[in-house]
Amino acid sequence: MRKKQKSIQKVLAVTVLSLGILQLGACGNAQHKEASGTTENTNHQSEAALNNKAEGSSDTKADSMKSGSVTLNVMGKDIVYNKVPEKAIAVGYDNAEIMAALDLQDHIIGLTGCMNQPEHCYPDLYEKLKNIEVLPDGKGKGVPSFETVLSSGSDFVYCLSYHLTSDYIAPEKDFDDNNIKYYITSGTYGDKHDINAVYDDIRNIGKIFHVEDKSEKLVSEYKAKVDGITEKVKDKKPVDVFIFDFQDKAGIMTPGGNVFQNELLKLAGARNVFEDFKSDFDVATIEQIIQRNPEYIVLVEYWEKDEAQKKIEYLESLPELAEVTAIKNKNYIGITGIEYFPSLHNIDSIERIAKAIHPEAFK
Repeated sequence: MRKKQKSIQKVLAVTVLSLGILQLGACGNAQHKEASGTTENTNHQSEAALNNKAEGSSDTKADSMKSGSVTLNVMGKDIVYNKVPEKAIAVGYDNAEIMAALDLQDHIIGLTGCMNQPEHCYPDLYEKLKNIEVLPDGKGKGVPSFETVLSSGSDFVYCLSYHLTSDYIAPEKDFDDNNIKYYITSGTYGDKHDINAVYDDIRNIGKIFHVEDKSEKLVSEYKAKVDGITEKVKDKKPVDVFIFDFQDKAGIMTPGGNVFQNELLKLAGARNVFEDFKSDFDVATIEQIIQRNPEYIVLVEYWEKDEAQKKIEYLESLPELAEVTAIKNKNYIGITGIEYFPSLHNIDSIERIAKAIHPEAFK
C-alpha cells in the first residue's frame, strides 16, 4: 500500500524534472482535442450528472442535518466520519464533480483544479461548481497548501493519495492533529485499480454525506453505461496500445500493468504494450517502443493547449520511430487528464479508445 503511494510520488517527482508545464506533476489538464485534429466533445454533458439534477440544494441542506457516524477504511486506516462535513475542499474537478453529481456542492468551500481544467468538466456539473472559490496553489500545481486548508476552516479534504504527504498538502498525521477528515480517491492506492474503484468512491462519498440513495443511483447508471461499451468489445481481440503520458529525458513515461489506467485500456478492448512493467509508471525507451510496435498510441493532455498534438510532433520527429505501426498509420487517440485518472469521465476515454480500435463494434 505505502509502496504504491511512494511509487506514484516518484513518478510525480520525475514529472517535475521532465516538464516545466507539469509543476509537481499529477495535477493539470489542457484543451480537449483528438491528436489528429479537433474532435467533437463526447463527454455526454448532462449524462455525467446521470440524471441527478432533479434534486435541489434544499435537499443538500437537509442532508447536512442528518446524524450518525460512518467508518470507512482509507489507505488501510479506519476513519470515523462522525458528522456530515460542512466545509469541504475538493482537490481536482474530478472529485468536485462527483460531489456535484450528488448535489453536494453547497458543502464545498473551496476547490483546486489538479489535473483538470474547467472546460473539461461536464457543463451541467460545472454550473454547480463555477462560483466556488478556486484556492491558490501550494507546493504543487492545482494542489492547496496545508496553510490554505487550515485558514479556510475546512473540516474535510477530498484528494488523491499522494496529496497526503509533506511534498504536497501534508501527511495524514497533520490532518488528524487538526481534526480534519479526509477521503482519498481509492483508484490511486492499494490494489483496487479497476473501474470498481470509481464506484466505491461514489458510494463512499454518499455514505460520508448521508446521500446513499443518490450515490447508488449514480453508480447504477454509470455502471450501465460502462457495461454497454464493454459488452460491444468483450469478444474482440485486444489491440496493442501505448500510452504517452509525458516525455522524460530517458524516454516516455507510461503506465505499467498494475494501475488504474491499464484497466481502462482493458475495458476498451486494448492491451497495454507495457503491461509487464512492475512499477506503477515507468519510462519506455525509444528502443522498447520500436520493439513493442503498438498499433495505436493514446496521448494524455494535461495543462498545455494542444499538448497531444505536440506529442505527436515529437514522435514523428524521431526517424527511428517511423516504422512503428501507430506512427506510420497516424493512429492517435487523445484523452484528457480528467479522463485518465479515476472520475466520472472514465467512460469517455473508454468509449473513445474502444471506438478507435474496434470501430466495427459500434456500427
